[in-house]
Amino acid sequence: MIARRPVVLVAEDDPSVRLTLQFILEFEGFEVLFAENGVEALAVARSSLPDLILLDQLMPRMGGKQVLGHLRGANETSEIPVFVMTGMELDSSPEWEGVTFVGKPFDPDYLVDRIRNVLESLN
Repeated sequence: MIARRPVVLVAEDDPSVRLTLQFILEFEGFEVLFAENGVEALAVARSSLPDLILLDQLMPRMGGKQVLGHLRGANETSEIPVFVMTGMELDSSPEWEGVTFVGKPFDPDYLVDRIRNVLESLN
């Protein structure tokens, strides 16, 4: 029996960051889905139900905070772990409750370890 690869949705508008994350995550054995804006991120999350979402804080069409609100408000996506990627000061407002913040630039090994730890804790 072939084990299923964990699926990570990368919601990021910067093509160079998307490409970097794709390279790192695929090399580490993850299946990677992409969204370039908040509206697309919601659509992909709802249709694919990824194991984890890497969500850029600032994106076109709908920001990360709004995307997170919609994800948390829907039964099918409310429990998906979300890592918020930001190059800005970390926002401690209640709307971000339950997320893991990842600073930009990020350390690839640290990011992969955190993703693996979160996914292992769900099993």
